Amino acid sequence: MAHTCHWPKCNKHVPPKMWGCKFHWYMLPKYLRDKIWDAYRLGQEIDKNPSDEYMEVAMKVQRWIRDNYSV
Repeated sequence: MAHTCHWPKCNKHVPPKMWGCKFHWYMLPKYLRDKIWDAYRLGQEIDKNPSDEYMEVAMKVQRWIRDNYSV
């Protein structure tokens, strides 16, 4: 199954357990990268059932991107 980077408008393919491509991953501040990994549950990319905590973090990350980059 194809999975792309979660950065807006980035279509680069990444492994399903990864949030995004290396370039965009390192554009996020470390505290957000840490929050993503802390909320990640092993296997969520297989059963397609991320936790509520992971989804909350994902939304915070998208807000941070919108607030800090013109995408």
